[in-house]
Amino acid sequence: MKARRWLIAGVLAAAFFLLAGRTIAAIYVDFQWYAAMGAVAVWREKAAAWLAVRGTSAFFATLFLFANLYAVRHSVVSLVLPRRVGNIEIGEEVPGRYLVAGAAILAVVLGALLTLRHDPWSAYTLAREGVVFGERDPYFDADLGFFVAWLPFEEAIHIWALITILLTAAVVIFLYALTPSLRWERGTLYMSMYVQRHLVVLGALLLLVLAWSYRLDGFELLLAEGSRGAFGYSDHRAALPATTWLSFLTLITALIVAWFGWTGQLRIAFGAVGVLLVLALLLRQGGPPLVRQLATTQDPSARERPYLATRADYTRRAFGLERVSRGDSAIALPGLRTNPRAVSLWDPAALARAVTRQRRAPSDSTEVGWSAARGELVATVPLRPAADDDDAPVWGAQRVLAGTVDSRGEPMVIASGAEGRESIELPRVLVYAGASGARIVADSSGRVPAPALESSGARLAHAWSRQNFRLLGGDLPRPAPRLVDRRDVRQRVRALAPFFAQGTTISPVVALDTLFWAIELYSASATYPLSDRIRLGVAEYSYVKHSATAIVNAHTGRVMLVADSARDPIAERWATIFPRLFRRWSEVPPAVARALPPPTDAAHAQAVVLARYGMRGEALRGGELPLGETTDTALARDHAPQVALSLQEPAVAWTETVLDGTKHVAGTVVAVGGRQRATYWLPLERQGPRWATGVVDPLRRALDSTAAVPREARAVRGRIRAIPVGRDLVFMQPLYFWRPDGIPTLARVAVVAPDGVFSGRSFADAVGAPRDPASDTGRVVGPVDFRARVADLYTEMRDALQRGDWAAFGRAYEQLGALVGREP
Repeated sequence: MKARRWLIAGVLAAAFFLLAGRTIAAIYVDFQWYAAMGAVAVWREKAAAWLAVRGTSAFFATLFLFANLYAVRHSVVSLVLPRRVGNIEIGEEVPGRYLVAGAAILAVVLGALLTLRHDPWSAYTLAREGVVFGERDPYFDADLGFFVAWLPFEEAIHIWALITILLTAAVVIFLYALTPSLRWERGTLYMSMYVQRHLVVLGALLLLVLAWSYRLDGFELLLAEGSRGAFGYSDHRAALPATTWLSFLTLITALIVAWFGWTGQLRIAFGAVGVLLVLALLLRQGGPPLVRQLATTQDPSARERPYLATRADYTRRAFGLERVSRGDSAIALPGLRTNPRAVSLWDPAALARAVTRQRRAPSDSTEVGWSAARGELVATVPLRPAADDDDAPVWGAQRVLAGTVDSRGEPMVIASGAEGRESIELPRVLVYAGASGARIVADSSGRVPAPALESSGARLAHAWSRQNFRLLGGDLPRPAPRLVDRRDVRQRVRALAPFFAQGTTISPVVALDTLFWAIELYSASATYPLSDRIRLGVAEYSYVKHSATAIVNAHTGRVMLVADSARDPIAERWATIFPRLFRRWSEVPPAVARALPPPTDAAHAQAVVLARYGMRGEALRGGELPLGETTDTALARDHAPQVALSLQEPAVAWTETVLDGTKHVAGTVVAVGGRQRATYWLPLERQGPRWATGVVDPLRRALDSTAAVPREARAVRGRIRAIPVGRDLVFMQPLYFWRPDGIPTLARVAVVAPDGVFSGRSFADAVGAPRDPASDTGRVVGPVDFRARVADLYTEMRDALQRGDWAAFGRAYEQLGALVGREP
């Protein structure tokens, strides 16, 4: 028996040693990663928040559980367990200290399970540090920072307290049921006075938590939207006072239950609870209709008008409409035929698929970068190898003229370098979207910010934390082996800045033969009061403002967080907490800064607010953004630049059409990227066309009448682009033929302009812009050699003759002449 006990103790000690060792190794490895990234301050705050939240909640949960279990133990006079000695069975009383020790162990185990899990850790830090907006809500007179920073944390504490009390009550009732103090006897429940008092105290605590929940419900009224409806007259006059009174009455009821239940007067205690339930039903369900019936203003629209105005004002501020400038013709193309190649013919998903299939890339690229050069929109598609190992082919990047296509409707690529290569060869890429697993690389120069594996202690810690002991005995790359972890670009940025919401797009930027990933970062909150909720990625927020841009070097994994010069209170608070984490825009290489796309997620949210409420000082618009049913579902959600603008320097821009309350086009929001990032509102001077009958239907008719779908292919409509031209808006939509092999080709584009509806193989063809044959055959390298290009043009001329399209025949003839004249 003694040997068995020693064996069990040894196994438990070994398990504890292995578990504790792995935990310590994981903490060390995590610290080394943050130290290599130059973000030790982030790790320290993360560790401190984890200890504060988990440790404090576990301590109080354990203390509360032990107090209740100790009370249960005191109700047990003695515990006798049967014990067999030989053939004789005798009863052995368990010592009292064993019962106390058992209660303590059970409390520790349950307390460890009841830790407050409030992820991310940054939520606790923000609640502790606080945020000051300098604005107060009109109903509670609380700073808006209370709703954004403290309220989410308080709600998490409330839920934790409720779960802790309920679990404790369940354990206590179960343990009492094992004793004679709580039993079912002759059809009735017998409960000793000791048990009654204990359960009454727990019931009073539950009523206190209920009073707390009524208090939180009052704040939640200012956050309501959707099925509960926005905050309005009945909420202000009935629901808000009801939550205040119910919170106070529940507190009084808790005291009544505690006092009369302790003295054994259960009828009075239960009666108080019953009265509270009736009052809660009357106040919460009957109060709003009664208030609306007694209102001096019976017209619902007039009664809700001041609340709608308040909501519009708060929504405008929440999504940064003060950052939107009113634009003019300077933020537009000078003319319809001036620079047609500035308009993208391709949706990102279609372009990425076409390029990767065209270049025979072993896997699909999902990201497309955009830049403006010489008045043209240029797309950059990374070419990702199929395998992710040291023997895999190198990455590449393909530059494409987004405003034109070749004769087969495929992307037209741009030659790179003096050798005229069609794609850019990139060094080894370590960090990208979807990368999994760690990589060990040799880095004697110290360019890769990753923990070194040169010492035995470091190798042991990484092997233990990963349970991969090949790191101990295996041959590592030399010299200076480093372990690169968190290779997924979003995971890497999230580890450094979990307090920001990430944009929906990862934008590749190729500058000086180096690949960078750019992710827009936003200050976002779902608890900003009196504001509409707008979706950003997979979540909905009532507050979104652009705060920073994460620029990740794909070859080294180094992350640069570049903060906006004009920061909102949340971003300003984080910049104060981590002053060395953020960089200035002057530190970003100019070539990278020029190629950064606009923050389209923020611009989309601002367009939604503009459609609903208009700019500050304008009448409520009551409009919306166009629905996406006119676009194939695979392309409808693409938020990508659509036009190249020539401002102080060339920049890419993204546009979003805004409709008014009558479904007419009211204008467009233009988000500009590059170093001159800004968002503009371009309203139409006169009422625009109706969206359905003046834009969508003409585009559909133009495409359907000019494009015959080939056999075994399917027609896919791209996203409708709004292109600002002078003081007007022009709308363009591409049509793709999606072949069975997965390669899309651009079939036609249709254009709706103030002076008519046009269609053609490209935007230039549709609007009748003059062609530049030299540009087609000079710096553009097609997907085929010279003879194949001639064959393509011959086929195009023959097809044009068959359908009697003399304009298309003439264009192909001019291209053939220019091509022959430039034959090498």
